Amino acid sequence: MRTIAKIMTSAALAAALAGTGAMAATPAKAPAKAPASKVEVQDAMLYLKVIISGLQSDKVEQPVKGALVGCLYNNSLGQITDSMEKVIAENPGKIHKDNPSELLGVMVRICGYNPQAAAANNAAKGR
Repeated sequence: MRTIAKIMTSAALAAALAGTGAMAATPAKAPAKAPASKVEVQDAMLYLKVIISGLQSDKVEQPVKGALVGCLYNNSLGQITDSMEKVIAENPGKIHKDNPSELLGVMVRICGYNPQAAAANNAAKGR
């Protein structure tokens, strides 16, 4: 019963403040990013499929899967897509969007996994 009384009191106070203009104005929203084009959405979907396929594959090692999950967790799909598009544009003819293995390799590198560093780390642990 006390909770209902508190809610009603808070609502009455808010209404009174709104009527007097004493409430702070709501901050203006940041300008919205332009809606993604059809091609951008298709590319984002492609890259998400590549991530999911990599995570589900028995051929992809656990550290690589960890890098992919971390990348997706720490970055928006838009950021990942922008990074992928940048690398593809910088390497014309070397990376093909119709080759998921190539895309996965690029994505893993974008996500911060370095196979040489991982191999060196594993070799150091073996000593």
